[in-house]
Amino acid sequence: MAQPPEPWPRQPPPPAGSPAPPGWPAPPGSWYGVPPGYGVPPAAPRFDPTDPLVSSDFAGWWRRGFAIVRSGWRPITRLQLIINIPLLFLLAPAQTVANLSQADAMRSAEAGGAPSFAGLGAAFGVLAVTVVMVAVAQGFGTLATARLVVAVATGGHAGARQTLRDVLPRVPALLGWYVVVGLISLGALLACFLPVLYVAAVFVILPVVVLAERGDAVGRCFSLFHADLGVAVGRIATIFGLGLAGAAVLAGLDFGASVAVHGGLVPEPSALSRDAVVAQTVLTSVLDTAYYTLSGVVLTPLIVAAYADMRARREAFGTADLVRDLGSRDGSAQPPESRPYT
Repeated sequence: MAQPPEPWPRQPPPPAGSPAPPGWPAPPGSWYGVPPGYGVPPAAPRFDPTDPLVSSDFAGWWRRGFAIVRSGWRPITRLQLIINIPLLFLLAPAQTVANLSQADAMRSAEAGGAPSFAGLGAAFGVLAVTVVMVAVAQGFGTLATARLVVAVATGGHAGARQTLRDVLPRVPALLGWYVVVGLISLGALLACFLPVLYVAAVFVILPVVVLAERGDAVGRCFSLFHADLGVAVGRIATIFGLGLAGAAVLAGLDFGASVAVHGGLVPEPSALSRDAVVAQTVLTSVLDTAYYTLSGVVLTPLIVAAYADMRARREAFGTADLVRDLGSRDGSAQPPESRPYT
């Protein structure tokens, strides 16, 4: 059948009460007739099935996320280790000192003496400062991993050093928004448990929003989350479920490691020797580092793909738009070089 000329000719308005042709809704204030002998053209698909990040359904999101994990686990793991191994050597000593101080204070209390609250407070103060430093470094690592995930998804190549340099200017913005999110979460916690879950779900994509966009990151997270609530809840709940499953496995490994160190059920800290406290703390810190590394490799691609899906429900958006946004942020005018990872 011959194709009609484009654009189709404008027809005069139909008589009063006449409906528009079936399947061809009339634009406001006008009416376009379908020429005789021609069918209504099929609608263009809303989502490009070849897009490496944006998907039309849950199964597509799942496939895309784990396709990135399979193809990019080596560079993503290297980047995670670059961030997490120094944190292990920073956090393990501070945690060990705090645990030793706690055990000493409990022994003093059980013996009828006065525990050294000054020493205990100093140890936990150092631990608190260390935890803040670790949180800052992990935020940096999250930004860099998200940037690397986009490069993997588009078949590009970016080394760990270059990726870290690219995202470094966005770290202060992320930390500032984390402070705001912390205050919002505190208010939600004072309100009830369910608001905390809601706030936590909304801000899962915050690092990707800060990485790719400018402006009100908190408001943007809410608008993207509510653009299609079913899509957002399904993907974020799955990410939460995977994270909780990993945390449960980690808790079991921590318990098993403690039993192995002490040769039985774990006693109270005051009953442990100093060597046992050190061994237990170091082993637990190593397991925690392994968990954070693995969760960064597996969950970050799913978070980036969830952000892409949520943004595509709110506006015309594809991976090419994300690459262009990131290129304007880190100074690269072109998309990542098309070179597979090895």
